[in-house]
Amino acid sequence: MLAMRFDNDSPAPMFEPDAESMPAERRAVLQAGRLRGLVDRLLAAGGLQAGRLTAAGVSSGADVTLEALADLPTTAKRDLWEAYPFGLLAVPREQVVAVHGSSGTGGRPTLVSYSRGDIALWSKMCARALAAAGAGPGTIVHNAYGYGLFTGGLGIHQGAIELGALVVPVSGGMTARQVTLIADLKPQILTCTPSYAIRLGEALAEAGLTGGGLSLRAGVFGAEPWTQEMRARINDLLGIRALDIYGLSEVIGPGVASECIVAADGLHVNEDHFLVETVDPVTGDPVPDGTPGELTFSTLTKEAMPLLRYRTGDVAALRRGPCACGRTLVKMSKVTGRIDDMLVIRGVNVYPSEVERVLLAELEVAPDYLLVVDERDGGRDLIACCERVTERPAGSGSEGQLRAALEHGLREALGLRVTVAIVPPGAVPRTEVGKAVRVRRWAGGEPPVPGLGERAGEGTP
Repeated sequence: MLAMRFDNDSPAPMFEPDAESMPAERRAVLQAGRLRGLVDRLLAAGGLQAGRLTAAGVSSGADVTLEALADLPTTAKRDLWEAYPFGLLAVPREQVVAVHGSSGTGGRPTLVSYSRGDIALWSKMCARALAAAGAGPGTIVHNAYGYGLFTGGLGIHQGAIELGALVVPVSGGMTARQVTLIADLKPQILTCTPSYAIRLGEALAEAGLTGGGLSLRAGVFGAEPWTQEMRARINDLLGIRALDIYGLSEVIGPGVASECIVAADGLHVNEDHFLVETVDPVTGDPVPDGTPGELTFSTLTKEAMPLLRYRTGDVAALRRGPCACGRTLVKMSKVTGRIDDMLVIRGVNVYPSEVERVLLAELEVAPDYLLVVDERDGGRDLIACCERVTERPAGSGSEGQLRAALEHGLREALGLRVTVAIVPPGAVPRTEVGKAVRVRRWAGGEPPVPGLGERAGEGTP
């Protein structure tokens, strides 16, 4: 039975130790066999991926190797849109027991099908993530991810049950009720988006429940890119060890990769099931370990809707070698941004996470912020809207000094002039359900920033 450990100097338990600590050479043999099986299943299913494989000269799984993986065709989100709803199935429709996904861009849904085997696999991957956070049988997991088509809530829910933990399926929102449940049930693990962890931490503090008086020991936060500066804020606010988890519905959902409570310095990719690469976002060529690139996954063991070399749009770097926790799985860095979230401001490429690093490194700035892209009159300027903390550190200067310091820091980090607007407390919109909205575009009608809280939603997303 797994034992709970929150001592960061000793290894966290593993849910599947044989797989998670497998020697790299043995894992490569396993991956090669599963890759061949994936290709055979795609060819047998016919359709889009089979056609691309055939065009690439692949007639069976015996034709592919790990070394030549980069020669195989890729898939992308557009393929899912065009195949909506069941065009990429590799099993009979009657074997599909669930669908998950998102609303997609411009109203085009992204829908992913799951077989019973896929649900079982997903549950194990989330159980691995919770175990890496120090959870075990009997651990109380307060699950504040949203339930529904979004994979977060149900994925963690199933993983907690698989692990033998007690899951509190509170979902997102209803913050006052969440505070009551945390106070009464005394969970050890909190799972939600990092932006909601901040909101929940503020509400707990308002209720007189501070870090030292909380039962929480670790948090598993994902669904949004977040920085080390955000991690520090969450750790201080909740008095916990904040850990990252990664996944997307196209691959399986949360549990594709997760951090361990021992090191918390990169996410262990469950590469026995999800073969990972990083490629140049423009050329598609492989990039070396340690270099940021677009994460690309092959779902080696998925049944209903397996994908070969799925280009996620997420940017991260890979690192290999054993971890202090005992896992030998490849690690990915935190996601630095999404290719489609990148802002081009006067010819300079900017990811919101780059702005976040500068803002949250300043202790006078509250964790919530909003970037407004001012596109009025044919221009394109960036305005960073943030709030000051109510309890300011000793030696704090004036609002004007804070604004000047932030604008200087952003210019140094980005090579770009960014206007900083210090807005009143509560003016930056908070997100209690779903993912935080960090960027708004404003093309016309009244200048940005004044009345931000009431009018933020009126801009063009």
